Amino acid sequence: MQQDNYLKHGALTLSVSVIIGFIVDYAFNLSLSRNLSAHEYGDYKVAYAYATICGVLVLLGGDRVAPKVLAKPLADNATSQVGGFVLFFTKIAVGLSLVLFICTYLSGYWHLGSWSLEEHHALLWISAAIPLIAIGAILSRVLQSAKMLVYANLPWRIGLPLGKTIAVITLAALLEQVHLWQVIAAGIGLLLIITFWQLSVLRKQNLMSFTPLTPVNDGTKLLKTSVPMMLAMLVTIAISQLDLYMLELLALEHEVGHYAGAVTTAHMLPVAQVSIIALFVPLLGQALEKGEEHAEHVLWQAQRVMVVIVVLLSIVLMVSGSHLLQLFGEDFFTANGALRYLILGSCFWAVTAFISTWLQYTGKGKYVVFIGLLTLVTDAILNWLLIPDHGITGAAISTCAALFLASLLTWITFLTYRKPRHAGGKVTTSQSERQRNTIPNNNLLK
Repeated sequence: MQQDNYLKHGALTLSVSVIIGFIVDYAFNLSLSRNLSAHEYGDYKVAYAYATICGVLVLLGGDRVAPKVLAKPLADNATSQVGGFVLFFTKIAVGLSLVLFICTYLSGYWHLGSWSLEEHHALLWISAAIPLIAIGAILSRVLQSAKMLVYANLPWRIGLPLGKTIAVITLAALLEQVHLWQVIAAGIGLLLIITFWQLSVLRKQNLMSFTPLTPVNDGTKLLKTSVPMMLAMLVTIAISQLDLYMLELLALEHEVGHYAGAVTTAHMLPVAQVSIIALFVPLLGQALEKGEEHAEHVLWQAQRVMVVIVVLLSIVLMVSGSHLLQLFGEDFFTANGALRYLILGSCFWAVTAFISTWLQYTGKGKYVVFIGLLTLVTDAILNWLLIPDHGITGAAISTCAALFLASLLTWITFLTYRKPRHAGGKVTTSQSERQRNTIPNNNLLK
């Protein structure tokens, strides 16, 4: 009964975050595209993609492994273990962020021959946000693991894009010209506010405490689990962002901005995908403590929800996508063909994403990483071949084909290494009773 209530309230919370969050994020991108040139808007999306990738990289998978590792400490109210986990990955994230900032600065100097920050690409400015993105991600995962989905998701899904939209509108009203560095600075300020707020929530709810000695029993073992998850996530993000970088290299400058509009429109599917996974991952972490067969109920429950929602959203976006694109400007309609391929590719991957999470949580993360790398190489080769002749549509076709390949290989891997549920042609009585008694049915889809 408790799990049913969690799923119902969680589904409502995440539905609100997906719908309102998409609208607010779209409003932010519209306000940005109207106040920046298509070239500057493309620069922002490239810089944002860089910060997103680096935010995952510097955590070394700490956010990915949190629901699995923290399930028992949170259940036992072991707040010092939770604090030790957060502190362990925060130190790593801050150290690696500093290294990345220095490398970005030096590469900018090598390219431009100038130490002046004003002459550097927006990549350098947004590098200051990387440690905040990482810390915010780990705090959100702790809240998510504690099943506090409102505190974990709404500040980032709704609060951040809403704050950035207000900031851009305010800057446009006060200044003759909005500059990209001002938008990034406003975003960093909002990151600080949300991060400190989530930290205060964790302390007030007595979910986390810090001790002089960090109680991480075996950091090396923890990293052996988290790093493969980080690599899998990093490759997934790289696939979604690779097109922007290759368009920057191979296509006209304004096409990057047009493609960014299509990516923003199709982004509702990845947001829904991540939100559904966030709903079920805490349950999956707890269920896996009792064995894979016990946890499969959670897997198929999540999978049913994912397929229904993703297919419905894909149909809606296919029908309304061209109208949404024109909100950016009449010239953005040229990205309509690319948008359709991006929607299809996102749909392929979304219905497979929880299967990928299952493989990582059951010790098969190396296969997920291999599939991701193969997919990334495929996307890069297809981009190189198709972008020169087909522009942004070629980039979208490349991503769609690569994501279909990733989906196919992930399902094949899952079916190959899945533990059989039957012994001698029958499910054992203890397994059957344990599943019925421990995990109640829910009416989420009824």
